Amino acid sequence: MKVLLVFNKLSDFKDKIYQSFLEKLGEKAHVDVYVHQVTPYSTLHFDQVIRERIAEYNHVAVLLHSSYLHEDVLKTLNSIPKEKLLILDKRNEFIRGEYACVYHDFEEGIQRIFSEIKDSLSKYQTINLVVTESNTIAKSLEEGIQKFAKQYSFDFHVINEIKEEVVKPNQVFLILSEQGLADILKLCTKHQLSLGENIGIISYNETPLKEVLCGGISVVTINYEELGRQAANLILQRKKEHIKTPIRFIQRNSL
Repeated sequence: MKVLLVFNKLSDFKDKIYQSFLEKLGEKAHVDVYVHQVTPYSTLHFDQVIRERIAEYNHVAVLLHSSYLHEDVLKTLNSIPKEKLLILDKRNEFIRGEYACVYHDFEEGIQRIFSEIKDSLSKYQTINLVVTESNTIAKSLEEGIQKFAKQYSFDFHVINEIKEEVVKPNQVFLILSEQGLADILKLCTKHQLSLGENIGIISYNETPLKEVLCGGISVVTINYEELGRQAANLILQRKKEHIKTPIRFIQRNSL
């Protein structure tokens, strides 16, 4: 088999998907990687590459971009024969027909995780979601936390800009970007706030550094290796199923 794996950009997380995808497929498939930065201005090239090369491949696995998934991209995806199409990371209601998909449900996942760690959250009065770039993941997390906060009587705020006055005691922050994490940790040091005592920090996505930073940063994270394995399984078994892989929580000193 020949498989085209389409990423919106390269990162450590994408590499984990790629390596587990390759390992599971083994010698049963040849995998080409196409990296394309999808923006409002580059959709035409994305469409051209897919349409020109689709006949060469048995399967096209696409990791959907969370910020620039608009009508033109969806039109291109819908042009791919459904027996070839595999969507990674998130589902989309506007992709028609029966196709294979491995996805995460961030709204359900964050509700479940916060319910499981409710005792750790109960020392804080307010939950803040720090979003410096709007995308579908942030929106799903916002909706999930909002439901949890309403059920258990927490104050909840979405913060789009990190200002000094927003970092206060008795609050917990779920921070989506690495820069946002660094900015808030600096302010915690400046105001002598103690992680896990009078302020809580949860970061998005596990990295080796977060295991040791400030005695350990708690994380909400995706199992990227499992996503890659499940995607390869769908190709090997020629199935058009939608498989949900759970997001997970690692608790450390910062909460």
